[in-house]
Amino acid sequence: MTKKILIADDSLFMRTILKDILLTEEKYEIAEAQNGKEAELQFKKEKPDLTLLDIIMPDGEEEGLKVLKKIKKLSPGAKVIMVSAVGQDSIIAECKKAGAADYIVKPFNKDKVIETVKKYLGF
Repeated sequence: MTKKILIADDSLFMRTILKDILLTEEKYEIAEAQNGKEAELQFKKEKPDLTLLDIIMPDGEEEGLKVLKKIKKLSPGAKVIMVSAVGQDSIIAECKKAGAADYIVKPFNKDKVIETVKKYLGF
C-alpha cells in the first residue's frame, strides 16, 4: 500500500534529496511545499500519512513550528517529523511539545531518514 508523504522545505535542493532517499523505497507518493503557507494548503489537499516539515523557512525562524501547530489543530493525529539543522535543540524541544513525532537532522543520513519514516508509517 502506497503511503503519501508531504515534504515541506524552502530549499528545492533539500526537498530533492529527501525525495530521492524516499523514492528508493517505492512505497511512497510524494507531495511538496516550499513554504509554510503552501505546506498548510498541501496538507489540507493531500491529507498525507506523514509530513516532513523544515523548522526554518522564509517567513521567520520558527515558521515550521507555526505550521506544525496549525497542522495539529486541523488534524490532531497527524504524524509530523521536523527537519532541522544541527544545533537547534531548543526549538526541537518546542516542536516536540507542540506535537511533532520526531525529527531528522541535516545533512541527511539516508538510513536514518528511512528508518524514522518507516517507524511512523508502520513498515
